[in-house]
Amino acid sequence: MLAAIAEFDELGRQAFLKKYKFSKAKSYYLEYNERLYDSKAIVGCALGLAAKDFTGGDKSVAHRLEQPDLGFTVRYFPVLDWTRDEIVLACAVVEANGWRQPTRHEHDWQVIELSELLQAPLFYPLDQHGPDFRSPASVGRKTADIATSHPDYRGTKTRGGELTVEVVRDFLARPDEMRAEAVRVRAKLLGHEPAIATVEPGPAAAGDPKVFDVPVEAHRAVSFMTRPRADERTAVRREAQLMERYRKWRRKDGCEVTGKVIVLPERTIQLRIDLFDLDRAELIEAKGSAGRDYVRTALGQVLDYGRYVDHKRLAVMLPEHPGSDMVELLLSCRIGCIYETSKGKFERVEPPAEV
Repeated sequence: MLAAIAEFDELGRQAFLKKYKFSKAKSYYLEYNERLYDSKAIVGCALGLAAKDFTGGDKSVAHRLEQPDLGFTVRYFPVLDWTRDEIVLACAVVEANGWRQPTRHEHDWQVIELSELLQAPLFYPLDQHGPDFRSPASVGRKTADIATSHPDYRGTKTRGGELTVEVVRDFLARPDEMRAEAVRVRAKLLGHEPAIATVEPGPAAAGDPKVFDVPVEAHRAVSFMTRPRADERTAVRREAQLMERYRKWRRKDGCEVTGKVIVLPERTIQLRIDLFDLDRAELIEAKGSAGRDYVRTALGQVLDYGRYVDHKRLAVMLPEHPGSDMVELLLSCRIGCIYETSKGKFERVEPPAEV
């Protein structure tokens, strides 16, 4: 089992499943060292079994893994139905596309944007979000359900459910009202006022990057399936907690903070911006440690992201003062330093004003 887990780590999830010809787990995952693994694929690799050799589903495999003498933990994530509000957002995308599914399906930036948006815990708590919760592939399938539910569609209809059909009918009967509803739902997910949430990427050439807001919580959800070392996992958790404290601190002054995602022209590369302060137009890269390597990495990231996002300020946020040497490094690149002085309180060191 441990050898199979090590190979999973080495290859990555997609390559491991492809090599051993297993599908993604639906609800049951093996948890080991704070990471998730597709349970049936791991057992199959460990025992030399193919997918066709299993007589039961993920649940039967999970039951075997839960034997006390094995020492593994099994995590269960329920299959979560699409809520009406989620379908309204997906329907708004399809309607804006002439009632067609986005051309690039799960690789389309609009599908990626909606997938990121739905990572917020508004409809379902984060601990119920499995690794594939509202993934671009699942959002792409839902847009297909919506497109084929349109009364003018002449192809084979998918089985999207009665609620999907109902939302499509509402959009056709009351389009302005339903578009406004989609704007309100989007605003709730981002924690913005509706007027702010209506801002979307404007017209751009096909090769231009797309930049859009995402909930800060999405950072925590997506980092669930990363492959860091134990010390890096700790830093990721601290980073997420730090970001949440900073957002609450700014909200006390009535200021809004969001995350952002940049989809590069290749459409296979996404850059994730930890925080964007809307009131200061400040792009912020957060780190869970104030160590030299973390500061230097953050410096490179924030300069990279700043090429794609309109901003007035760049900053690196840290859980403590990183020392005068690292502050001088940041300021020399015209990057501010934000650091926490006590839990929930922050200080800033600003670069000198340009002459």
